[in-house]
Amino acid sequence: MKGFFSILALPALFASTLAAPTAVANAAVEKRQSADAYAIVDSLYTNIQQYTGAINETAAGITSDSTAAQNATAAASFITNIEAITTAVDAATAQVSLLPAASVARRQTEAALASLVENLLLEVSGALNGIVGTLGLTSLLGSLNPLVSSLSGLLLSLETVVNNLLALVQQLLDGLLTGLSVGLAGLTL
Repeated sequence: MKGFFSILALPALFASTLAAPTAVANAAVEKRQSADAYAIVDSLYTNIQQYTGAINETAAGITSDSTAAQNATAAASFITNIEAITTAVDAATAQVSLLPAASVARRQTEAALASLVENLLLEVSGALNGIVGTLGLTSLLGSLNPLVSSLSGLLLSLETVVNNLLALVQQLLDGLLTGLSVGLAGLTL
């Protein structure tokens, strides 16, 4: 009888080792989480390009000879597109928030995601600069706060999925933010 239990114990031991979580399985899950986050941000970036393209097109049509009615129409178009960007960012943030938290992601995936986030922020920043260049900062004041809040929420939700993402984005954006602060220091409303 003792031999019979020994025979049953050995296969049970092998089965339990196969069922236990492993570092390889955890690494695959974390890679998939980063890839999922990348896919969400990539889709968001594609959507945002549509809106920033419309903003840039509208801004290109505004000149110093534009009438007040043309400027008002452009401002309404800008606000509509900024609100659409804000809605898209909020939707992406909700999707990212559903992803489980990761402890460590592959370094290449982190860098690729950080670079994509940087491109997304630069895309939005470029469009906003176009608006400020044509109609001034006052045309953005009402819709800028929700946009900045949404972008902050996206970054914070990505931080829980991919460790150190904010640090990577900070490294990528340090030069941009320094230049932006110098530009804003000389801005008059």
